[in-house]
Amino acid sequence: MAAVVIGGLYLVTDSKLTLLPSEERQVHDERRRFVVLSGSETNSELGWPVVLGCPVSASTRYRTRFDVRLAFGEAGASKKCWIRVPALQPLLKEDLEDLTGTLTAGRLAETQARLAQYLGLISQKAEPTEEPH
Repeated sequence: MAAVVIGGLYLVTDSKLTLLPSEERQVHDERRRFVVLSGSETNSELGWPVVLGCPVSASTRYRTRFDVRLAFGEAGASKKCWIRVPALQPLLKEDLEDLTGTLTAGRLAETQARLAQYLGLISQKAEPTEEPH
């Protein structure tokens, strides 16, 4: 397999991915896009079989404030869709199929920032800064 790209959107068999609530989820016959968010060092390591990333969905039913919108055509998206940041999950590299596109540096940074917000590592609201005296 070619090196896995951070920010790459790969097609994956839908049944390999988890989207909650699972009892209301409809698994599609067509493949779903998955954005790789793990770093280049682990992605290129031959002995490391796992990447970390998020599924992409066109449904707005379970959209959250942490999801990142992709426009039609952006990084190979076939329609307007959402990177489901709260659905962050590990996936075997061998399950990644066709690379359809790559996020721009700005969109990757936005996705990483939303992930950091979701994990509570940064605030969603700008913190007031103290003026030096």
